[in-house]
Amino acid sequence: MSRRAARSRAAAAQRRARRRTFLAVIAVIVGVLAAAAAVLILLGGKRGVDTGAAAVQGYPYSSLQMFPPDPGGRRHLAAGESYDNYNSNPPTSGPHTIGTAEPGVHDEPVAKQMAVHNMEHGQVVVWYNCNAPQPLNADACNTLKQSLAAVVTEASNRGKRVVMTPYPAMDYRIALTAWQFLDGFDEFDAQRVRTFIDTFYCHTNLEGFC
Repeated sequence: MSRRAARSRAAAAQRRARRRTFLAVIAVIVGVLAAAAAVLILLGGKRGVDTGAAAVQGYPYSSLQMFPPDPGGRRHLAAGESYDNYNSNPPTSGPHTIGTAEPGVHDEPVAKQMAVHNMEHGQVVVWYNCNAPQPLNADACNTLKQSLAAVVTEASNRGKRVVMTPYPAMDYRIALTAWQFLDGFDEFDAQRVRTFIDTFYCHTNLEGFC
């Protein structure tokens, strides 16, 4: 065999070896990506994965509304800046304050811009308005607040972070919100509130707080 033929055969062998190495690397990369996809599917509730569509299937109340992400995005509002163009009332997503509200029962209204940030962290917000659809007298309003507070406190004792706040700027007597979801109604129903909390608490984990 001539030297030229030997060099040609050696070069061909090297090309085949490089091709095999390249294909092996591609196979490893594909395997890693497939494994990562499987992990994301199995851990659907992890950061950034919205499992809300599946959650709706288990929520038995037909008044539930699902809203698209607010056009204003998820940005933090600058100090002194306000935002009032939410695509639902109460809001279920959108621009929000840098800080969040302390979970629990609030006697004074929590700013809706702050409550949105709580929802971004996977929390549920319970809003009430004693003046809608018709005003309640003082005793009836106190009964409503105490009844809602009992469910919220129960949820808190089970490790769920829920904010309860008066909200006079809505047409519902009671509204339950989580990121992109709202259920509004006028008659207190403890099981309904409990079911919403259990269904939608941490259904979205956009910032890794769940």
